[in-house]
Amino acid sequence: MGKVATGFSTSLDDFIARPDGEVGPLSDWYFGGDTEYRMPSGNITLKVSPQSAELLQESHRTTGALVVGRRQFEPAGGWGGSHPMLALLP
Repeated sequence: MGKVATGFSTSLDDFIARPDGEVGPLSDWYFGGDTEYRMPSGNITLKVSPQSAELLQESHRTTGALVVGRRQFEPAGGWGGSHPMLALLP
């Protein structure tokens, strides 16, 4: 049987995004480090801390499916059918 895990980001003042929908500082850590981490899809390279790169690698290695909300899915255009966090399946 598989495991189910959940994750969520929110600011200390309980906002997830600005009124215009931009997540701004909540995602800045993806580009604030000195260690390059290439997303499994190969389309995006992040700059994170070594610890974050290790955490992301383990998370991506063990993730089989993602569930996202409409306010993330629609602006991203459904990622063209391939979410950048998951490797492309053969």
